[in-house]
Amino acid sequence: MKRTLVLRACVLYALLAGAALTAQAQSQSPQLGRLFLSPEQRAQLDAQRYGPPAPDPALTAPPSPPPPPPPAPPVELNGVVQRSSGRSTVWLNQEAQNEPHNRLARGKSGAPGTLTLRLSNGQVVLLKPGQRYDPASGTVTEAQEGQP
Repeated sequence: MKRTLVLRACVLYALLAGAALTAQAQSQSPQLGRLFLSPEQRAQLDAQRYGPPAPDPALTAPPSPPPPPPPAPPVELNGVVQRSSGRSTVWLNQEAQNEPHNRLARGKSGAPGTLTLRLSNGQVVLLKPGQRYDPASGTVTEAQEGQP
């Protein structure tokens, strides 16, 4: 019993000493002062952080519309190979296009070896080997040997 009383007294003494030291440290520390800045000081800090404020959108002129996209380059059908297995390869602008990526007309939709091009506007153009489609003019012409 005596032991518990001594233990309690030691704990109480330690708590009181800690509280006294804390109060003494607080009285000796300088005061923090004003935590929040005035509106002018906050505006000045914001300008330093983020740059000058954006101009009023009502006073600025509307942006000019973007220029129209350039016309698409011509498409030339250089050649077609149809294998006996039914698979095909088409050369468009000197690049090979294998079966799932080309659209060869089959049956009544066009002559054998005719390529069906579906344009972005939904229009369908049929090309035979040696023909060129010019999207700028919308015409199909025979490709000439000297043209690139």
